[in-house]
Amino acid sequence: MACCSLQLAAPSAAWKGQAQSLTAAGDKSSFFGRLPAVARSPLVADATLAASRAAASPRASSGLIGVSGDVVSPRAARQKIPPMQPVVLTPSGPADLMSAFLRNRIIFVGAPINQQMAQRVIQQLLALAAVDDRQDIKMYINCPGGSTYSVLAIYDCMAWIKPDVQTVAFGMTASQGALLLAAGAKGKRLAMPNSRIMIHQPQGGCGGTSEDVRRQVNEVMASRDKLDKMFSAFTGQPLELIQKYTERDRFFSAAEAMEFGLIDGLLETEY
Repeated sequence: MACCSLQLAAPSAAWKGQAQSLTAAGDKSSFFGRLPAVARSPLVADATLAASRAAASPRASSGLIGVSGDVVSPRAARQKIPPMQPVVLTPSGPADLMSAFLRNRIIFVGAPINQQMAQRVIQQLLALAAVDDRQDIKMYINCPGGSTYSVLAIYDCMAWIKPDVQTVAFGMTASQGALLLAAGAKGKRLAMPNSRIMIHQPQGGCGGTSEDVRRQVNEVMASRDKLDKMFSAFTGQPLELIQKYTERDRFFSAAEAMEFGLIDGLLETEY
């Protein structure tokens, strides 16, 4: 087993003098009690040196500054607790980013939609609806798609709660993410000007016995028929045109998506 050596910084003359005077008086505890808390552990000697040099910094008022520059409390430094996530100041006090977004009734869908993602979004929708059933909920979507069942679970919740759900597309909103975008409240479906939107038929895979394969194929075909009818209802386009467009990947710019009926308006940026 390889051994590692820890080289401690040489103490300053002031510290030496203070240690000698306190040791002569028999008061070793007082000397160690005056040191920064992280200095008592040799495992964080480097962090101690950095914290001591930065003690006069304004950032050090709420804790010690570690080697990486993050402000951590002495207790967290001893126990190696990772720093807390960033917080923002609100009129009611500091809050983490997720809490700040929820206070403003904002939900993010920024990953492929699976069961865990759907559960989190549904919980947030229900919580915001319980807090205020009249104020709109804003859903920002940057999603490449996901599970058909999970997306339909989110849609059912959106349609069931009383508040209108505004949807905003940015980045790439594709596949089942495009269905969520189009499922927003009419007149409140928006997109950033550089976003891209794509629709296609649902994908599936199957294996096993011939009977299992037949049933899986029937399930996928039923899902496609249902999703095509939903897109037709959301966009106002005839079902035959939706079936033609979803036969293969169909990409839209934000302006084309608005013309097609997937969204109702564009948000303006410089470019």
